[in-house]
Amino acid sequence: MKTVDVLVVKLLQLIVTTFFLFVLSLWYGSILLAPLAVWYNLSAFLGGGIFATLVAGGLTIGLGIYISRLPGLIDTMIKPGVEMYKLALSTVCGIGRVASTIDPKPETAKTEEKPADNTTGAEAK
Repeated sequence: MKTVDVLVVKLLQLIVTTFFLFVLSLWYGSILLAPLAVWYNLSAFLGGGIFATLVAGGLTIGLGIYISRLPGLIDTMIKPGVEMYKLALSTVCGIGRVASTIDPKPETAKTEEKPADNTTGAEAK
């Protein structure tokens, strides 16, 4: 029965790890894809040609430089992701400690079956 307990705890650990991986990927992915969304929408707004794409790219780079110079904004966007990572690490390690405290039932040593009449079995014939 303890083997089932270990499997359930390990499954819970996998589910929690997958959840936090999804959340962190969503958080940092949205931060990284925001400039691409701005660039796409500006180029569509300006008409969609190659000139519009170049102008939108320049405006997006300018906006990115402006935002990066704002004091504390980058740290404000990165810090929650780092905190989520620390929370995920402590949670997954805690579940791992719970799994390590559950000792699976040790298997009994298998005894060899010996013939009842002190013969060596089929090899003696």
